[in-house]
Amino acid sequence: MDVFSIKGTSQYPEVLLDRIKGRLEFSGNSLPEDAKVFFEPIIAWIDNYLQAPCEKTIISFRMNYYNTPSSRILFKLLKRFEEIHKAGNTQIAVEWYFADDDIDMKDAGSDFSENIKIPFELKSYSE
Repeated sequence: MDVFSIKGTSQYPEVLLDRIKGRLEFSGNSLPEDAKVFFEPIIAWIDNYLQAPCEKTIISFRMNYYNTPSSRILFKLLKRFEEIHKAGNTQIAVEWYFADDDIDMKDAGSDFSENIKIPFELKSYSE
């Protein structure tokens, strides 16, 4: 499957995974009651993608809010990409967008960037 997408709601993030462009995008809120079940098809798609990733992969986050179970899964997903990045098979970069006045999302991006050894770019935007 070249493109996998999920339409976002107030509880679920918008997800767009594009194999051809090497672009993975997550945006909105992530508050699923069972994060493991929600993220299961996303993880399966990513595991398949990592078998033959693009030369360059961009992972973009523009989250408003996510709960702790979602945070744990996002961390595990980024760890998968960290392993590929370390192996030197592909260039991996993370774009972490946060609203100018959203200190929590800025800090969350900083925390991820300190714990995941992938190039991270923190980008603020005005709402």
